[in-house]
Formats: sequence, structure tokens, C-alpha cells
Amino acid sequence: MAKQQRTIGVFVLQLALAVYLIITSLCIFGVGQSISSEEIKALAFGIPAIKYILGCLLMVCGICFLIKLFGFDLGKFDDVVKYITLILWIVVTIITLYKNIGDFSKGAQIMHWLLILAKNSLIIGGILAIKNGK
Repeated sequence: MAKQQRTIGVFVLQLALAVYLIITSLCIFGVGQSISSEEIKALAFGIPAIKYILGCLLMVCGICFLIKLFGFDLGKFDDVVKYITLILWIVVTIITLYKNIGDFSKGAQIMHWLLILAKNSLIIGGILAIKNGK
């Protein structure tokens, strides 16, 4: 079986996604603010313990992506974390889109909703693009 060569595009995508997840988790813990931390706060339903558990998961996933970026294989651990984060982000996307459905009679509201959809789709696609194993 031929080994697939890693492209620069996947490298950049994985690096950007790792940084995004780490920064988002820091925002959840109160270091700065971001739209993403607000999305996670909405998913936590106002329960601080859930918010911090989700922040820890995002931090672990971001660190796993960084470690994997430099060719180290963490075995099945990083794959499990990746799939849990993928499922979590799909739920985040659905809840955020539902909460922002609002009044679509205004063009700006539709553009904001589409922007949320596009950003979260890019994150989901990036998680899916990172291969299992090395």
C-alpha cells in the first residue's frame, strides 16, 4: 500500500485548526473573548461545569492536532478525541444556527446566519481532513 504524502494545504489547515481550538478553549476559560466561546457557552446551557469540560476537550484536541502536525502518533487517543470534537462541533453548529434563525426579512440577518454556517462548516471540514494515524 502506497503511503500518501502530506500536502502543504493539509499542514496549514491542521495548524490553523489547532491554533483555533486552543484559542477558543482559552476564551472559554476567560482569557479574551470570541464568537466561538459564546457558541460553546450556549451549548453549556449556562452550567459552568459543562462549559469547562468542553473547554478542556477543545484544548486537548488542539494540542493533539499540534503534536500530530509534527509527525508524532498518539495511537487511538487522538483519533477518539478528534471524533468526539467532531460530534461536539456538529452539535455546536446546529444549536448556533437554530438560535440565530431569527427574522430573515433583513438581508444582514441572512448573511450573519450564512457566515456562522460557513465558519462552522470550515471547522468541521478541517477536522474531517485530518487523517487517522500518521
